[in-house]
Amino acid sequence: MNKLTNLAFIAGLLSPWSFGQAPAREPVVAEEASPPLDHEVAFFEVTNGSLMHGLSELSRNAGVPLHLGVELALRERLADAVDGGVPFFSVHLERQTVRDILNALCKFDPRYQWSTDGETIEIYPVARARDASDLLNFRIAQIKLAGVPDPGQALTPLSKQFPDEQVGYMSMGGNSSYREGWTVTFEHVSVRQFIDRITEHMGPASAWVWQGGKDARMFTFIKGGFYDSR
Repeated sequence: MNKLTNLAFIAGLLSPWSFGQAPAREPVVAEEASPPLDHEVAFFEVTNGSLMHGLSELSRNAGVPLHLGVELALRERLADAVDGGVPFFSVHLERQTVRDILNALCKFDPRYQWSTDGETIEIYPVARARDASDLLNFRIAQIKLAGVPDPGQALTPLSKQFPDEQVGYMSMGGNSSYREGWTVTFEHVSVRQFIDRITEHMGPASAWVWQGGKDARMFTFIKGGFYDSR
């Protein structure tokens, strides 16, 4: 059964953020394709915020467009209360690079770590980095997109490859459509890498988030930069 679903109607049940190092793949980050990790940020500050607030602040004020992929820890059920153990912290940094800021944020919330793939900075739970049962670590031999209008529709062929896996999606931050229908073939990529590519194609400062409960998991695609919902 195809389990691709549009879960926008359950947005009210999401975490209050709303919006996730080496996973089980072999990322090759070419120098020319690397995210702007060495770009210096003049001023960065979070006051009594979480890792997600920090990523939102970095996305807004880095001074360069960032592609972010964020995997949040999944709850047992979507309706369950949000984990109350989220660390909150305050940090003030000046003239630090994007890399330095990412390292600082993951130090404040050591449940998460980051790496890069292509143009995307990926942030995800340490516990899932090498979990072979995690959908985002599944390998894809080949996947073809034919004239897809947006990243949500790009999930349809993905869902057909893994029919037993529930995958939902929703959009935030305005229209996530591509400029024109996109036809492309990817080979020998992980699901995570595939999501990186279809999000990067949205344009500068695009982001994706994997979140929800184990009974209702979804991707959120954001055009114009990562942000939290508060």
